[in-house]
Amino acid sequence: MNDTHWFLLKRVAWTAFAAYLILSGAFFVFAYTPDPNEALVSFAAADPSDPANMSEDSKQAVAAYEQARNYDEPVFQRYADWMVGYATLDWGRSVTTGGPVTDALADRIPVTLAYLVPAVVVSTLLGVGVGLVSAMRPNGVVDRVSAALSYVGLGVPGFVLGELLLVASILHFSWYRAYYDPRYGLWTAENLVSLALPAFVVALNLLAAQARYARAESREYLLAEFVKTLRASGADARTIGRHVLRNAALPLLTVFFAELLTVLFLTVYVVEVVFRVPGVGQLAYQAIEQRDIGLILATTLLPAFVALLGNLFQDFAYTLLDPRVGDET
Repeated sequence: MNDTHWFLLKRVAWTAFAAYLILSGAFFVFAYTPDPNEALVSFAAADPSDPANMSEDSKQAVAAYEQARNYDEPVFQRYADWMVGYATLDWGRSVTTGGPVTDALADRIPVTLAYLVPAVVVSTLLGVGVGLVSAMRPNGVVDRVSAALSYVGLGVPGFVLGELLLVASILHFSWYRAYYDPRYGLWTAENLVSLALPAFVVALNLLAAQARYARAESREYLLAEFVKTLRASGADARTIGRHVLRNAALPLLTVFFAELLTVLFLTVYVVEVVFRVPGVGQLAYQAIEQRDIGLILATTLLPAFVALLGNLFQDFAYTLLDPRVGDET
């Protein structure tokens, strides 16, 4: 086994261990934190017309609630069941939907991916391209326009930009397809069109960061000796840009994953609430409103798992772009 394979094996093992720590931490926080739904169950079971039995009825209701959720079992038995359940994708049942939590996620994840994937692809390609052109032609038209868009994309919060787009779309352009319509399916023209605005907000946020960092990294490499050699040999701008991007790939990849995780944790949740997109973000919002503990945990842990897998994929990409990464570790 060479150094690169050993490096990747260590990264896989660390990812699995980190997932174990996250699941364990979530369990013990959940196990030793009072369940707010118990107070609601107790209040709902109390009969004001029979004050003598109010306390007894409440206790019986809470006991039944705890038994249904295995709260009456030993902590370590619950911990073992918890770890096995998450490992086998048995994440419990949702109070909000009445079905398994995994079914609720399976219904919502495709909706989120339907606008998130195009936004990520377009913003990455445009951002890196615009950043490279801006670095090679400073103070040009592309550089000035990208700088202005970067300030908008990074400075304006997603919910503000989303609300502004909604007002402009509905009030000024009478475009009522800005909202997702649950009467139609995901892959219908009505709802695919309605996902254009959420995709635009996400893409602008990512595009601003990608263009800014691509410009900064490209400017550093444009001063390198290999670029001077290429220019002296008469290489054209396209050839120089290709060599610059090849050398700047590793730092740009780091920025890409960092910004993507930020979008997953923040922008997606805000955008889906603003545009009423029935994706994972809106599911998390509904779970908080309904105090649905199972869904809250699932929608909280899901981005954490995505972050772990993203970092693992980043490590694999590093070794493909530069095999010396594995050798240095």
